[in-house]
Amino acid sequence: MNIQTQSLSIISLFLLLASASAADEALKPLKVAPGVYVQGFSSKFGSANAGWVRSGDRVTLVGAPHPALVDRLLAEAERTTGKRPEAVVFTHMRSGERDAARALGEKGLEVIVDPEALGALKDGSRGIEIVPFGHASSPESRAILVRDKGVLFVGDICFNGPGTLFEGSRTAPWMRSLAALRVLPVRTVIPGYGSIGGPEILDRQAHFLVELRRQVGHGVAQGLPWADVRSLVRIEPGLLVWMPYDEPNDADIEHIYKELTVPLAPFGADPFLASEPKVRALAVIGDRPHEPGHLEACLRPAFHAAGIAVRFAVDPRALTAENLRSIQLLVILRDGATWPRGKERPTEIWMTPEQENAIVDFVERGGGFLALHNCTGFYREGGPYLKLLGGKFNGHGPPERFRVTVTDPSHAITQGVAAYEVADEQHTPIVEKSSVHIILESRSDEGVQAAAGWVREVGKGRLAYLANGHTPDALLHPDYQRLLVNSMRWCSRLGD
Repeated sequence: MNIQTQSLSIISLFLLLASASAADEALKPLKVAPGVYVQGFSSKFGSANAGWVRSGDRVTLVGAPHPALVDRLLAEAERTTGKRPEAVVFTHMRSGERDAARALGEKGLEVIVDPEALGALKDGSRGIEIVPFGHASSPESRAILVRDKGVLFVGDICFNGPGTLFEGSRTAPWMRSLAALRVLPVRTVIPGYGSIGGPEILDRQAHFLVELRRQVGHGVAQGLPWADVRSLVRIEPGLLVWMPYDEPNDADIEHIYKELTVPLAPFGADPFLASEPKVRALAVIGDRPHEPGHLEACLRPAFHAAGIAVRFAVDPRALTAENLRSIQLLVILRDGATWPRGKERPTEIWMTPEQENAIVDFVERGGGFLALHNCTGFYREGGPYLKLLGGKFNGHGPPERFRVTVTDPSHAITQGVAAYEVADEQHTPIVEKSSVHIILESRSDEGVQAAAGWVREVGKGRLAYLANGHTPDALLHPDYQRLLVNSMRWCSRLGD
């Protein structure tokens, strides 16, 4: 039996002790790899984990210990390694961890916060690497990788029981941090709280966040009030590990709701970073028949392939003149209706005259606008928005397979795209042919023919419309993904 198998085989016993013991002294350190130890603590301390790593003759504490546990950690680390720790690196820094940092500093340990300023980590003498994420699960999120042992301490980036703490988090960058950790060469993951496991616990945490944001986001996109949104949330048991203790409560759901609504949405909760591509986009997505989770999942690969940084908004109030000044590309995949009083009541049009004028001004001044699928429907008749689009909604058939053909193979958007079949709603918009240039058409087996894509230039800006986009099958179709990437780059003048 190898070390990894042996370590994981005793984890269940370790966790049983962790959950059952009222006296934290009953828990002993767990050796998860040669020179790598983890100490779990009782419910009184949030079922937290901390540990230490011995590399050569140097011992470093790793994690975020409670200040009351400092003496115990130092003693256990020295007992198991024969060396007293001389430094500590924190995975996250909330108020309690700051108290622990002060206590450890007073005991003579070097408190490692900034990996860029620490040569010991650069030369590998401590055997660990810091992976910083900035403000994600908390204001100072970071993971600690013991690369040669395949061990990852992730702190509050992963709550694998008893419940996720959302206070102080930004969940969009939190999900990106989980995706970044998933590609590391890791066999054992030490969460900040709860059960130890493998990389699959990162997947579970990511799926939990995605699902919670998806459900709350769909309610927000419909214009539902907080109380109605709260009633919609149902997390499947497979995404919980210590149920029912880790079911999201009202405070958790309200945190997500506030992130997804103005004034935090979209940039306050997830601002663009200097390290991201210079071309930035705002994608306004989701409505009653189009839940935003699958829209975001299907659009995000195209933004990545186009080399464009994007922030998604499910609250259409985030579409403001101020936010448009921060981007070069606007994408809309949603209709003009909201349902604030429930599905049995009449719809309301969300786009205000101020928003319509802001979009027109944005394009005329040189911005790019990629209009998708149902963004022609249920907007103000005769308003500047529909005039800018050059077409309006005129219904669609049932979901079925139909053929999309290229009418202008010379245009930049259709490069690399041949005729293809797709399962989707066939939209049949009314188009102002004198003001737009049609580049795609669709034709059903019943002989229904319609414009499936067009472009136009307005002032200094560019606009493209693509009619497909209801189903994941349509959004992820390779030819449609190519159309999306080409459209994003053409509208943004990337490569001109």
